[in-house]
Amino acid sequence: MLLTYDNLKDHIHAKEIKLGKNIEIGENTLIKGPYGPAEYVEIGDNVFLDKEIFIMTPSLKIGDYSKIYKFTRISGYQPCIIGHNFWCDQNSILNCTDLLEIGNNVGIGAYSQLWTHIKFGDVLEGCRFNNTKPMKIEDDVWFVGHCIVSPITAKKKSMAMVGSVIVKNMEENRIYGGAPAVDMTEKLGPQFVEKSLDDKFNSMNNLLEQFLKTEPLAKDFIEIVKFSDEVKSDDKTYFIVSERKYTKRLNDIEVKFMKFLLPTAKFIPYEK
Repeated sequence: MLLTYDNLKDHIHAKEIKLGKNIEIGENTLIKGPYGPAEYVEIGDNVFLDKEIFIMTPSLKIGDYSKIYKFTRISGYQPCIIGHNFWCDQNSILNCTDLLEIGNNVGIGAYSQLWTHIKFGDVLEGCRFNNTKPMKIEDDVWFVGHCIVSPITAKKKSMAMVGSVIVKNMEENRIYGGAPAVDMTEKLGPQFVEKSLDDKFNSMNNLLEQFLKTEPLAKDFIEIVKFSDEVKSDDKTYFIVSERKYTKRLNDIEVKFMKFLLPTAKFIPYEK
């Protein structure tokens, strides 16, 4: 169901709301604050929130083309900030008892749990485990599925294999696995390998050629370039390969092409 201002109150309770275009929200999905309406909710363009999602946080931001699937819970007393092209599969828990920051192009597999606190034991009786800590997940991080994550920093392009229990920071472009998780990069290789700009440029043009088979008019609206100084027209959407960014116009062809690219290729809006 597309979110409209007529059905907004059924899904979002907040004092200040900023909504993009083409937002889809499923049945019984609710966004609110911990003690009533949230202070601020911002949802980008072409976001999909499945049914039966519960979000309870004082401040929420979700970037463009993000997808969160059914029965996921996001809750806590501090803000939850999510970047563009986020993907979170069903039955996951994202806790924001402390600040939870998630970058662009992050994937979280089904039944995963991200925690920013450890609280329950009786402190008066002497329990030593009672604290909160911010969690920062940088760009292009991937928790494959059934992962349990403590309040860490996951550096960009790091990855945790299925069933991992993450208790320490994840370093850039390293792969982790196990319980507790250990660095397995030497055995498995990194998540990302270096590709030349020419390779990326050629691959993007190949993807565009595939898209043109079903959307031939796209040749007049979309252009692949290497650098931002090649952007010449306000009438076209330019995909700037060197920066992984695109000049967002939000026309129908652009939206179709973005959805065609995901998750194979991920771009975020270009800002001068």
